[in-house]
Amino acid sequence: MGRGYRNGSSGAQIVRDSVYISARLPWWGAIGFGAALFVLFYFGIPAYLESKMTETNGSMATQAFESLFLRRIHWFEWIGVACALIGAFFGIRNYLVHGCASNREQGIVGFLSKLISRGID
Repeated sequence: MGRGYRNGSSGAQIVRDSVYISARLPWWGAIGFGAALFVLFYFGIPAYLESKMTETNGSMATQAFESLFLRRIHWFEWIGVACALIGAFFGIRNYLVHGCASNREQGIVGFLSKLISRGID
């Protein structure tokens, strides 16, 4: 049977997937994975969107693109912070405990990372 479709936003799915991956990595892999996702989502994708925003500077639809890109930039920064928190947690957890995290623990970590990252961002 295939994987079922889940309700929720794409950002929540990215967080769930990064929790799933980080929970199965060794401690150094979880930290590296969280750091790589943080750099990608917090710096990489927003820089790309800002460059696209400057390309459309003379266009009639500039204001529409700006508001859309600014919302997406904020959204990607939030995902970056959440992924960094996930990587840090599972890096420490996997260093101290040498077992796999349960689905319940993964759900709690995902929920808390989304909650805390909204407060940080």
